[in-house]
Amino acid sequence: MQNQQQAKLKGRWLVLADLPAVMALLADEALTQAAGLTLAPDPALRQWAVSNWLQERYLWGLWTGAQLVGVIATFPQAEAEWALGYLLTPAWQGRGLMTAAVATFLRANPTLALVAQVAATNRASQRVLKHNGFQLLNQGAVCTYRRGRD
Repeated sequence: MQNQQQAKLKGRWLVLADLPAVMALLADEALTQAAGLTLAPDPALRQWAVSNWLQERYLWGLWTGAQLVGVIATFPQAEAEWALGYLLTPAWQGRGLMTAAVATFLRANPTLALVAQVAATNRASQRVLKHNGFQLLNQGAVCTYRRGRD
């Protein structure tokens, strides 16, 4: 069953034409908060920011048919290093799908050096990172993981 669900999910870089789908996904405040994503409260400012992210190819979308159900985001953080974040709608969580999606993303973007910060209480997200070769750098209320750069 899990492999069938993974096969239903397709990943690709999001483009400006995907803006309505991204905005609808990010409108779920509980989902964005759980992912540690802080968005501008002003809808116009939020749409402007997301438009810029789409133009810069910072967002990789996870689709089932025509529905966007998740996002993997990368943002420049430091010289040759990128911050990684991801979220998946609750209906698709708990099945190993984000682990598989991050693995697919990493295969498609093998040269990225990535850093991810995850709440210590978010064990599922920590498993996603560990299963994809990220190393724990430090642990506290927020855990920091790195992959691809020594």
